[in-house]
Amino acid sequence: MEIYIVLALLLTLFQTWLIPMVINIKNFSWMLTARDSSPAETVLLKRARRASANLHESLACYLALVLLAMHLQVDVSAYACWWLVLRVVHGVSYLMAIPFIRTAAFIGSVVCMVMMALALI
Repeated sequence: MEIYIVLALLLTLFQTWLIPMVINIKNFSWMLTARDSSPAETVLLKRARRASANLHESLACYLALVLLAMHLQVDVSAYACWWLVLRVVHGVSYLMAIPFIRTAAFIGSVVCMVMMALALI
């Protein structure tokens, strides 16, 4: 189960820092300054930031459920794995502006967390 925590944190690192940085690479010199002003953001960068914010909204619950499952020695690894897969699909489909797949992935990730919680009861 520890691997799912590590993978979720790596996904967060990619979605929060690496992907927006790569998208915004043309403003690299701005990234090295005190950032007192903000450069114009592209549509893709705005999508990346919204996808990251969406991930942050469910990450704490996911981590709490995985840690609780580890503590109680309940196997929720299938749901934890699917949550990760669906969150990757959500992030990619958000960046590519594919709304129906994005929504299905989001709902699926919420269902995975609900199933994890039910397994702990």
